[in-house]
Amino acid sequence: MRERRTRTALGALAAAAVLSACAAEAFEATDLAAVPTDKVADEIFRAGDIDLIEHVRNRLTGDCMDRQGYPQLKRTGLSRQSRPFADMDVRPPLFATRTDEQAKLLGFGEHRRPEAASVLSYDRGFDKQFERCRHAAGSRLGPEFSEIQNQSYRLYNDVADERDALLKSPAEAAVTAAALRPLLACVEAGGFRRHIPGARTLDSFGIGVPTGRHEGTGPAEPKRVPGTVEVLPAVPERRYVPTAEESRLAVASARCARQTGFGEKTAAQRARVIRKVVAAHESEIARLRPRVAELANSATKLAGP
Repeated sequence: MRERRTRTALGALAAAAVLSACAAEAFEATDLAAVPTDKVADEIFRAGDIDLIEHVRNRLTGDCMDRQGYPQLKRTGLSRQSRPFADMDVRPPLFATRTDEQAKLLGFGEHRRPEAASVLSYDRGFDKQFERCRHAAGSRLGPEFSEIQNQSYRLYNDVADERDALLKSPAEAAVTAAALRPLLACVEAGGFRRHIPGARTLDSFGIGVPTGRHEGTGPAEPKRVPGTVEVLPAVPERRYVPTAEESRLAVASARCARQTGFGEKTAAQRARVIRKVVAAHESEIARLRPRVAELANSATKLAGP
C-alpha cells in the first residue's frame, strides 16, 4: 500500500474542544451521508484532531531534544505547514472557480504560501536521540496513539485508492469525458487549438505555451555536511506571475468552465464517488472517529497552556 501521509510540520498549538461521553456517542451516530463533501477531511477523518495530536507529539519531541542538547527543533518555531487529508474534500477544479480577472492575474498557477524553517540532520547522534524522544512523546500521548494514528492513515489510504480506482473505471471515465467535451469545444471555439489532435484534455491546449514563474526568494540549498544538524531558514510567500500566453488560455478556460458548468459537473461526480467509498467504510469510520476525538482531548491536556 503506498503511503499518502500528509507531512505535518511541528506547529503552533491549536485549541481542541473537550469531548464528553455524550459527544462521543454523537460521533458514532453521525449520518455520514449528510456530511458536506467539502468537509470530508474534518468530519470523516477528523483532520483537525489528527493535526493537533501530531503537533503535540512533535512539540513534546522538540522539548525532549532541547533537554538533550539539541535545541534546533524547538528554535525553528514549531510551525505547521498543512493539515492532513485535505485532498478528501471535494471542490471544483481551481481554474474553473476563477473570475476572468483572477485567471488573468494567476493563469493556471497559485501563489506559494510561506514555508517555516526546517531542520535537516546529517548527525547520527541527533537521529538516534530523535527516535528516542519521538518514541517517548508517543508514549506520553498514551498506549493507543500509534494504533489510532496508523488506523487513521490506513483508512485514508484505502479511501483514496478506492476513490481513484472508481474515477478511472469505464463508467466514471465516460462521465468525465461527457463533462469535458463541451468545455474543450468552447475553448477551441475561442481560437485555441489542441496541440495533440484528438486529445481530450485541457492540457493539450497548453503544450508549447510558456508558463509563468514564482517571484521571490526560494528555499535555501542544504549544505549536507556530514555530522551536522542544519536549520534551513523560513521561506516567504512567493507570488506566481503567469506569461501573457498562459493568462489568455486561463481566461478562456475559466470562462468556458462557467458557461458549460464543468466545475459543478466534476465536483458532483467526485462527491458521488466519495460518498460511495465512505459508505463502504462506515463501520470502521464510526469506530475510529470517537477514539481520535478522545485522543485529541488527552493531547490538549498534555500540551498545557
